[in-house]
Order: sequence, then structure tokens, then C-alpha cells
Amino acid sequence: MSYSFGQTTTQQARSSHTATVIFLHGLGDTGNGWAPVGAQLNIPHVKFIFPTAPTRPVSLNGGMPMPAWFDLARVDQLLKGEQDGPGVSASVAHIEGLIQQEVRAGIARERIVVGGFSQGGHVALKLLLTTKQRLAGCIACSTWLEFAANSVAQQMLEPSAASLSIPVFIGHGTMDQLIPSTMANNSEQTLQRLGYTSVKRHMYPGMPHSSCPEELADIKRFILDVVPDALPPSKSR
Repeated sequence: MSYSFGQTTTQQARSSHTATVIFLHGLGDTGNGWAPVGAQLNIPHVKFIFPTAPTRPVSLNGGMPMPAWFDLARVDQLLKGEQDGPGVSASVAHIEGLIQQEVRAGIARERIVVGGFSQGGHVALKLLLTTKQRLAGCIACSTWLEFAANSVAQQMLEPSAASLSIPVFIGHGTMDQLIPSTMANNSEQTLQRLGYTSVKRHMYPGMPHSSCPEELADIKRFILDVVPDALPPSKSR
């Protein structure tokens, strides 16, 4: 099945472009819906890319079409890993294509961060688990990793050595009523069991299925840690 992805919103770096962040929205949203976050983070040397998922029928939405990286019938599927595998794979391939565009433009993979919120965060984690090459980092906000509850799938998965060294940021609100905050702990433990060496989990008291200024501040610190400005300051910058 072919998927028609929506419009990608891009915010160019405000100084010399030396790094790129690709961030995926959640179910029913668009890339443009998350674009203000790029301005809030205010990292001059970083280009922000906010892709939009295909509009497709979503079982959880009564079959009505909405932007979705993959189909989902029930929230309890998150724990069981019973979800739209082809849809996930197509979305991962689309993001990999965006990465390749940045590489062709002169940005090394080691200077590219991939992240997302909720369903978009799940796709980012799937890309992390399947990539054969290094990335600068992965940001997973208010999301899940079903392998945490699926030991058989966990045993079958063998991330590449390059993937295991990618730093991972996990952020989750303690009052998330859609994706339980326990999923953040499960995801962290799963990645650590798989051999990931740099996974940091951040919990935000009182935060629902959303984001907050504290989380955005932590994300900014994470980005600056994994892709610091590669050029020395000058009077013109």
C-alpha cells in the first residue's frame, strides 16, 4: 500500500546550518501544529523539519480519516504490539528519506536528531531500533515502545551497534490519561535491556498528554548536548 504524506513544515537555521532536528506530530495533528516549538527552542544553528503524516482512516476514530503515522484500533494495543506494522514501516521509511535529503545537503547523520510526540514518538523509536547508521539523538515524548510488554519480539530485535550508542531522551507527564506514564519507564527499561547505553527518562509532575515549558527546556538542553554549535562564534553571528 502506498501512502501520501502531508505537507512538511521547515524552519531554516537562523545562523550557519550545522544540525537538523526532525520532529513528528501526534495522532490527528500536523507538522505545522508543532512548528511553534522550533521557535520556542530558539537554537540558531539548527534547522527544524516538521513532517505531516498521511491522512488515512483510523480505527480508533471510528474509521474516519485523520493524519496518522499508522492505524490504531485500541489504546490497549500499545501494550500488546498489535498495530499497523506496514503503516509504521512506511512512516519510518519516509523519515529515513528526510534524513537522506539532509545528508545530501551536507549535514552528517551524526548531526541529525529524530524525535516525536505520542504516535510520532513511537515512529521515532522504531527508526532508532532499525537504523543501521549513527544519528545524533532520539527524542520520545509521551509515547510508548510495545517491546516493553512483548518479550518474544524483544528477543527477535537486534539493533545495530551504531544504533546502541545513540542518546535517547524520554519525556512523559505523570497525569497522562491516554498513554500511562508507566510506559515511559517500560520503554527506558526495554532500551537498556537491548543494550542502549545513553537513555535518560524525564517525568513531569501534573503534565497530561501534552508538553510543558519544563519539558521543552530539557529537550533544548538535550539537543545542545548532542548537536552543539559546530562553528566558533564570530561578530557577525
